[in-house]
Amino acid sequence: MADADGHTYFFKLPLEIQWWILRYLGPRDQASFLQICRGAREAVEPLLYHRVYTKVGTYNDTAGLVDFLRRRPHVASFVHTFVLDEFHPVAYRQLMAIEFPNLESIIMQHDGEPLGISDEKRLSLNQFVKEQPKLTNLTFSIERDDFSAVKLHEDDAILFRHKKLRRIRMSFIDFSAFSHLDVDYFRHSELRILFIELCWYTHEALGRLMSSMSALQNLQISHNGQLPFSEKLYPSVMAPAQESLRILDLTWRWKVPLDDQGMDFTRFPNLHFLRVPPVFLLGSAYMDDMALPELIRTRFPPNLKMLLLENIVPRSIRVMNERGVVFPGYPPPGYTLELTLMPRDYQLIRFLITEKQTVLPRLKYVLMYYMEFMQDPSDLYPLAKENGVTLGPLLSTDYVNPLLDWLDEL
Repeated sequence: MADADGHTYFFKLPLEIQWWILRYLGPRDQASFLQICRGAREAVEPLLYHRVYTKVGTYNDTAGLVDFLRRRPHVASFVHTFVLDEFHPVAYRQLMAIEFPNLESIIMQHDGEPLGISDEKRLSLNQFVKEQPKLTNLTFSIERDDFSAVKLHEDDAILFRHKKLRRIRMSFIDFSAFSHLDVDYFRHSELRILFIELCWYTHEALGRLMSSMSALQNLQISHNGQLPFSEKLYPSVMAPAQESLRILDLTWRWKVPLDDQGMDFTRFPNLHFLRVPPVFLLGSAYMDDMALPELIRTRFPPNLKMLLLENIVPRSIRVMNERGVVFPGYPPPGYTLELTLMPRDYQLIRFLITEKQTVLPRLKYVLMYYMEFMQDPSDLYPLAKENGVTLGPLLSTDYVNPLLDWLDEL
């Protein structure tokens, strides 16, 4: 069959069949195919531009993408996902000034020092940023070489103001300036998942961000250093989601709380998964065995099913060899290190297991981080089994990602 006849036959097929065939071609082949004729372009473009990637340092970076979309504005309607490997302070805002009627996901992950931008230029560009009507997923991560947070300004809040969002991940940014926003600035009533990783913020800024999150189910807040504000204030900031919140991951690796008064999650009836350092949840008063019943009654969510005790053993151990040389991390081959649980942590775990029916009747799992160097508390396992609790040690390489359906079945 001649090529022209083959093309005619192909374009007579239903569009869905054409797409099914064209999906077997890679992006380069699809780009070549669309140059054949107008029919080929109309068939290929919705596939080719469904998921758009950038590559920093090439003509296909974010600035190049903006230039391309200005020359071919009709492509904007085909884009469903952006995967951006840089945060260009000008080009990113220019990109967000274009309305993408079918855009569902933005994944922006920048490594290294971002470019600078003047206040005047930033303010001017932010005025034209548009809300993306179907955007449900946003990852915004700027990881500097020294891991310090990149400071955002109050007017940058427009970059996160998309009311259809269901998942947000923010990493290595300082959004303290959001504290000056109106209380109802964000409209995230449909948000289900929020990850705040190694960021900096004030109590007011986090409150503004979460003020409309009445449907939030999964919240993760991680810090390696000291918290931005007192741990006792976090439950009140999360109050808009106190009925909906199911999973709470507080991966806090700093050893000393700011106020040492604990946190009250008793008003979170549907919180089934909790990862937290016990000293932040209970305060140092949990060293007293007599205080445990009252502390658990006034701190723990009442229907907790899965408890991960974060940082009861440090991730990095300082070890001295026979020459007196001290080094951090894992012992080298030939050296062993065995620690035992601190008495307060041992007593807490034992109490939770033996008094489960009285204090936390729905509790099914008690897991312990980080157990690389820890001597197994073997005497607790028979007690756990007897009381219907699964007790388990976790390593720093272990990641627990509970599913909501699975939690429901526990």
